[in-house]
Amino acid sequence: MRYGIKHLPRRGHPRAGVRPLWLTGETTDGQMLRGKQVSVDDHRRRERAHFLRKRREKVMPVDVGLPGGVRRRTPGLRREEVAVLAGVSPTWYTYLEQARDISPSPEVLDNLAGVLGLNTYERQYLHNLSREKTGEEPGLERLPEFQALLDNVTFSINPIPSYLCSYSGDLLSWNPAAAEWLTDFGRLPENRRNILMWMMTDEAARERFVDWAAQARHLVARFRAEVVYCYESPRVTEIVGQLSEESPLFRRWWEEHQVTGPQTAAYLMHRPGRGAVAVRTVELLYREASGSRAKLTVLTPAGDAPRPGAQRELSPGAGRERPAVPAPG
Repeated sequence: MRYGIKHLPRRGHPRAGVRPLWLTGETTDGQMLRGKQVSVDDHRRRERAHFLRKRREKVMPVDVGLPGGVRRRTPGLRREEVAVLAGVSPTWYTYLEQARDISPSPEVLDNLAGVLGLNTYERQYLHNLSREKTGEEPGLERLPEFQALLDNVTFSINPIPSYLCSYSGDLLSWNPAAAEWLTDFGRLPENRRNILMWMMTDEAARERFVDWAAQARHLVARFRAEVVYCYESPRVTEIVGQLSEESPLFRRWWEEHQVTGPQTAAYLMHRPGRGAVAVRTVELLYREASGSRAKLTVLTPAGDAPRPGAQRELSPGAGRERPAVPAPG
């Protein structure tokens, strides 16, 4: 087969001013959202409300210096406790969790992030959810020179496994080493050539990763953080909807509303004939002046494995803890 740029079919856009909603379950006031259409701004507020509630439920009173032991009907902090600690009124914070049309300042968002114990990526995500939409991102299919340039980069890295993804995880290009280490994405239907869909629904993915659940859960959280920039994308809605139907684990992890950044720690993959191999993932983000962007993922040896010049067989991945096993020799 021919490796290289794989053009995905264009998909129709919903009517002007209205966008499909990502499937987050329900809002903090219990309103079911599945199947409804909302504006981009309304969706952004609902996502922010859902994220704040999920983070609030994870913070225990003792974590913020409040007395413990009081019987509570709901997990985590109460809304009024978050409000007081963040220096805002309980009514105003309640409106925020109800996705009302209010615009918190960066200073208030930082206060909330501190109370909720958000890490760097979660804090940035909260700010991103509160920014005004800056315009629709041009599709990569409209920039053939851009595609060709990154396609050449992907192939020049071979035999180090590497692949190129769009903002939504659609595979745009991959080299033969990636086809060997992961799968031959060219054999998949075009609308399923997506790294998240492959990870969540393909048995080959479960066979490739020693701790598949950790890697898959991280990928869901990474996807959630990255698509914050493209609420208007029908492709994002399609991916979330399809995975919500096909994967109970995806539905559960999506409802948790976790977000994260790139992982640099090593993890283990299975390679036929080699056993468990320690690898790391390197992500390189490429952005055009036009606003289009793509992510090049390179799968490298972990630990004290030989450098590429010393050995030509290398390895793939993304993970959490550095394994106590030697990298490929």
